[in-house]
Amino acid sequence: MKKPQIPKELNLIQDFYTYTREYLQEEIPIIGIKSYDQRLEDKDLYKVEIRKSIFKNCMFLNCNFEKAGFVDVEFQSCDLSNCIFAGSYFERCRFISCKCLGIDMNESLMKQTVFEQSNFRYSNFNKTKISDVFFDNVDFTEASLSEAKLKKFSAINSRFIKNNFFKTMLATVDFTKNEFAAPTVSTPPVELKGAIINMFQAANLIGLWGVIVN
Repeated sequence: MKKPQIPKELNLIQDFYTYTREYLQEEIPIIGIKSYDQRLEDKDLYKVEIRKSIFKNCMFLNCNFEKAGFVDVEFQSCDLSNCIFAGSYFERCRFISCKCLGIDMNESLMKQTVFEQSNFRYSNFNKTKISDVFFDNVDFTEASLSEAKLKKFSAINSRFIKNNFFKTMLATVDFTKNEFAAPTVSTPPVELKGAIINMFQAANLIGLWGVIVN
């Protein structure tokens, strides 16, 4: 997995929202910034494009990042709960120790992106296209990942509990080093064909095939 390509010298931005106004109006990308301890709520950052940058200890609540672009960007210890990233693009990005409750990633595209030690409970990843994405210690409980396209998706030490995987093919996805239980799938569960599970997970999932164990 390639790490974000971020230069050592970054421009420190004290007021991120004000700083973005000119770039959004001119439709030009923001490149090489670092922004710490920002607090934004209900702000519109539609189609913002950010490259080679770091956000640390920022709180962006209910903000609109629809159709935004992020390339070589790190989010460290940020709260992005209930933000909208629908239709956005992520390449070589990292989410580290982030709180992302109810985040909307619907129809987004992700490449070479890592999520680690982060909370994505109740998030929406429906119709996402995911390639070379890694979950490390992610809580994905009751999140939805329906009608998504997965390629080289891997995870360890993560929670996949009560997820909606309807029409998302999970072939080659290895759940053995994760918690995996009570998914929503088709009848019969074609989504699980080729998924890699351990015997304890199999015992909990066998009912999806209509098998009754006495």
